[in-house]
Amino acid sequence: MNKKAIYKIITDHLDSLNIPNGETISLGKDFSLPKEASDGMKFVDGAWDGISIYHMGPHEITDEDIEEIGNAVTLAASGDYGKADKAFEEVCNRIKTVNFIDELQGYILEHSKELDASTLFRYALHLILESSDPESIKAGLMILELFDHEEDIKKLVRTIGLSDEFTLYAVFLMRAWENGNTEIMNLAKGVNGWGKIHAVHYIEPETEDIKHWLLTEAVSNYVMPSYSGLDCYTKAGVEALLDRQELSDEEIKGILAIVNAIIDEGPVPGISTIDNPAAMLDKVLAHASKHLPLEPGDSEAVNNISNWLEENGNASFRKDIF
Repeated sequence: MNKKAIYKIITDHLDSLNIPNGETISLGKDFSLPKEASDGMKFVDGAWDGISIYHMGPHEITDEDIEEIGNAVTLAASGDYGKADKAFEEVCNRIKTVNFIDELQGYILEHSKELDASTLFRYALHLILESSDPESIKAGLMILELFDHEEDIKKLVRTIGLSDEFTLYAVFLMRAWENGNTEIMNLAKGVNGWGKIHAVHYIEPETEDIKHWLLTEAVSNYVMPSYSGLDCYTKAGVEALLDRQELSDEEIKGILAIVNAIIDEGPVPGISTIDNPAAMLDKVLAHASKHLPLEPGDSEAVNNISNWLEENGNASFRKDIF
């Protein structure tokens, strides 16, 4: 592979940032992977997978596809990196890795007695560390998911997961780790786009710290907050919070951001999935009225909530309070 390895691009960028110890490790909002020169549409990091997951149906995998996947795996397990690299790049970019994760892992498990596991493990690391092809790196991560992970492997996964293009795949690996939820939350704090959307979707609200983060920080991203709105609403326990007598400024700010996200159902379902949404929104406005004056973003959320109630025939709260 003649092009610069993507993992090296990521680590070089991190080194250039000189992030102090104790601060959130992030590639920054302006970081993006190199894109191939093309007359076609260019996607921001992680966008193709995100659009595929949220807006496209399952991709049909044919017997011919399985044969091609199996051939790539067999070459990898034989140690023929040159041929394996070419085979993986072809099949991963033709089908897209996100569409055949189960088939890739299933083939390896079904043929485990025939494949050299240690060679396949080393090949997965080769793809992750040395490949310049994003789809092949994703395949490497999905192969790596089938193995146990020592700390050096975990560090590698944490690092490559900082790119929105690979966050989803890093999350898949982290789910099996001890303190996996905390690992996913920490990774989510370091990404800003599609990676954050994927990480938030897979976080489980097992601790109060995680629930608090889901309430106050998780919904914001530079794609569309709507993608994470319902996840945050449910996992942060917004309905239970609204039944309390008092909320802190931080809590109402988080609730307003989340509710504002679920009102916008452009990309994904949101408020339409909630029982008696008008009553819930009235509670939000009642709590918000106790925290005046509101910041501009919070006031915008209040206006959107009031407009939703009016448009849906449920204008029961006085807008002039705000």
